[in-house]
Amino acid sequence: MSENDAELAILLADVVGSTSLYESHGNDRALGLVTDCIDRICRLITEAGGEFVHSKGDDILAAFVDPAAALSVVFAIFAPGADTVLPIRVGLHFGSIIRARADIFGDAVNLTARLASTANPGEALISQDLVDRLPRSMRSQLRYLDAMALKGKSQPCRIYTLPTPDHSLHTDISSILLPRKTRIETSPRAVEMTLVYRDRTWQFGEGATVTLGRLPDCDLLIDRPWVSRLHASITIADGRVRLAERSSSGTFIMMGHSREAFIRREDVLLLGSGTISPSLRPAAEGAEVVRYAIS
Repeated sequence: MSENDAELAILLADVVGSTSLYESHGNDRALGLVTDCIDRICRLITEAGGEFVHSKGDDILAAFVDPAAALSVVFAIFAPGADTVLPIRVGLHFGSIIRARADIFGDAVNLTARLASTANPGEALISQDLVDRLPRSMRSQLRYLDAMALKGKSQPCRIYTLPTPDHSLHTDISSILLPRKTRIETSPRAVEMTLVYRDRTWQFGEGATVTLGRLPDCDLLIDRPWVSRLHASITIADGRVRLAERSSSGTFIMMGHSREAFIRREDVLLLGSGTISPSLRPAAEGAEVVRYAIS
């Protein structure tokens, strides 16, 4: 291993929603909020003996010789009562890096970035490679999620997260309903989607985004403990209807007369008509089934 190569714990923290923040709060106020958030994380990194690598826009990349120190920063970021005004998501991994141009590069850095981008706001995703290098006392404080398929990786990666009183926003493994390479080779056309849940019916057109979950401000409120706060969203754009699943318990999808498919943390195209059942099979007791039709 050359002097520019090393094995390190890599942390990437991303401040979520900064783009809309500038629009809603104005440039000066938004910049102040983002800067305060980044400065706080940088202080935590330095206090734990980590190396601040760079900050690009609203994210922070750091490296640690000690994986336990890196995890201690993650715990501090999400500590109850922490002075965190803006939502943050974090990726944490351990692997080989190469130094060049005052930066770090390599597959380990790329994987860390994928973990951060896959995490929900307020969540940290931590790789098995990092967990394996922690003392037992710290490993026992983490919650195993599942093996997750990440872009660019031939094998699923075992992923952990921090335990919280409410696991509803935690990410989980993906199970693909439609291949990523599937494309509908037709010109975009205007489509409408009808959703039916219990005794209510909604209609949505081009450009609409519909949220489903337990949060009171979701467009389609499903107030059940097994449903995540923000369970999924449906977007209509360019003649396509796409469901983005973002829960830890998953969703059962059926399109037309096709087989029932279970998805977690995946984006899928909805076709024709069918059902969406958060967490439980449609036939299960207590299942909250949403029916959809695209025309």
